[in-house]
Parts: sequence; structure tokens; C-alpha cells
Amino acid sequence: MMSAFLFCTFLGLLLFLAFALLALTQFPHRRVTGTAELLPRRVTQVRLLAGLLLVVTLGLAIWNEGGGFGFLLWASLLSLTACAVAFVLGWWAGLLVPLARVMLNPHPLLAVVSLLPGSGRQPD
Repeated sequence: MMSAFLFCTFLGLLLFLAFALLALTQFPHRRVTGTAELLPRRVTQVRLLAGLLLVVTLGLAIWNEGGGFGFLLWASLLSLTACAVAFVLGWWAGLLVPLARVMLNPHPLLAVVSLLPGSGRQPD
């Protein structure tokens, strides 16, 4: 029971991240977060990553739960997380500011490491 809950939570977080990435490639949503517009090449890279996350979560759901229920679980979580991203953008857009800033960096892994405590660098 607990493993099923954790699995669904993990899938939900991955889907939320995918939809947040897709939303933050659009200028109106970036303006709400107060971050600069992305370059066209970076937009393409981020959208491909988000699409990959969507496909990977579908594969994980089908692999773990079987074809019928896995697809149903994925579709339900897809709807729920899309609504959650829309809600966050409308009410608490500040929650997505760190993700929007990481997206600006051409090397996002280095940007995430610089945000960790004790790294010696302060985020911009």
C-alpha cells in the first residue's frame, strides 16, 4: 500500500515538473515569474526534456501497474498535475521562480549545484 502511494507521488512529481517546464517555456508565464525570456534553442531543449518526462512516466506507469490500469493512472495524474501547474501559476507563481532561473542557465546541473548549501556561491 505504501509503495503504491510513493510510486503515484513520484509519477505525479515527474508530471508536475514536465508541465511546469512546458509552461515556463511560454513568455506570459516567464513574465509572471519575473525571469528573462529563453532563447529559441533553449526552448526546444526544454520542451524535448518535458516530452521525454511525459513518455517516461507513461512507460513507468505501464511497467509497474500493467497496460490497463497503468494508462488510466497516467492519464488521471496527467490531468491532475496539469491543473496543479495552472493553479500554481495563477496563485503562487513564486514557487516556480527557482525552476525558471535554472532554465536560464545553459548548464542547469551546475546551477542546481550552486543553489545547494555550502557550495560557496550565492544564486544570482
